[in-house]
Amino acid sequence: MPGFSHPAATAIGLIAICLMSCPAGAATADELYQAQTIVTGTGEPNREIGFKDCLDKVLVRVSGDQRLTQKAEMLALRDKAADFVQSFRYHDRLEGIPIHDEQGTHDRPHDLTCLYKPAVVDKLLAQLGSRPWRGERPLIAVFLTTEQGMKHFVLTADEGRGGA
Repeated sequence: MPGFSHPAATAIGLIAICLMSCPAGAATADELYQAQTIVTGTGEPNREIGFKDCLDKVLVRVSGDQRLTQKAEMLALRDKAADFVQSFRYHDRLEGIPIHDEQGTHDRPHDLTCLYKPAVVDKLLAQLGSRPWRGERPLIAVFLTTEQGMKHFVLTADEGRGGA
């Protein structure tokens, strides 16, 4: 940016531009009471692993309390994780790509999305001594600066230098 001699000033300017161009949106109740994880295949053993992970995620998301997953009571809840899922769906992460695994397995990575009834999750939170966070949630922004040799820049959505 012309007129700026310090890299920090350039970064601040770019950050301000990014913040103004990104609309902020609050999560709906439906979005709060769902969780997603990656599983290998759609078989029962992997689904059970995914249900446990999704339970942890939805309880933290709804309550805002990351400490819940460390409570001793969570062990018993994880063992019954499937009982709390209202519905679930899979999305094949390699959709449209033919099976190409030559190592003996044809399991593919899938996104497992679990949907929960708010009343069920709220009851689980109460059992854990917590409750849903109904208030307004803060907007979280991630600012990433990077180096490529002697070049320093802020990574943005339209930054071509950060592409893989």
